[in-house]
Amino acid sequence: MNVRRRVVGLGVATAAVLVLGACAPMPGGGTTTTLPGPWLLPGCLDGAGTDGAAAPDLLYNGTPNARGNATFFATISGGGLTLVGNGSCLGLPAGAITIVRADNETDAVFLCEAASSGSGATSFTGSPWSAPSDAWACSDTIQL
Repeated sequence: MNVRRRVVGLGVATAAVLVLGACAPMPGGGTTTTLPGPWLLPGCLDGAGTDGAAAPDLLYNGTPNARGNATFFATISGGGLTLVGNGSCLGLPAGAITIVRADNETDAVFLCEAASSGSGATSFTGSPWSAPSDAWACSDTIQL
C-alpha cells in the first residue's frame, strides 16, 4: 500500500510540474502558439445582397465534406419562387449544395465524388459569398 501511495504521489507531482511548466514564461521571451479557430463557422453565408439573383443565402451546418451541408432558401410570391439572397437564410428550403475543404481543385473533386455530390468543384474565391480560400462547392445541387 505504501508503494502505491508513492507511485500515485509521483504521478500527481509530475502532472503538477508539467502543468506549471506549461504556464511558465519561456526563458528569453519565447513564442506562444495560437491555435486556429474553426474553418467555416456554421450559420448563414450571405448572398451579398444579390437578392438571390446571383447568389442565394446558404445556411451552412458547420460540417465540411458532408453531402448537402449548405441549404438555400426561396420565398413564394406572385405564384413563383424567388431565391433568398438578403443574408437572412429565411424562407422555404429549396435545395442544398455540398461545401468541401480542399487545397486545390483536384482534391476538391475527389471529396465531392466521395460525398456523392457530383464530379466537379468550384472555388468560393471571387464569389459573392465570404468563405475561406480553400472552400469549394460541389457541382451537384440537391433538390429538397
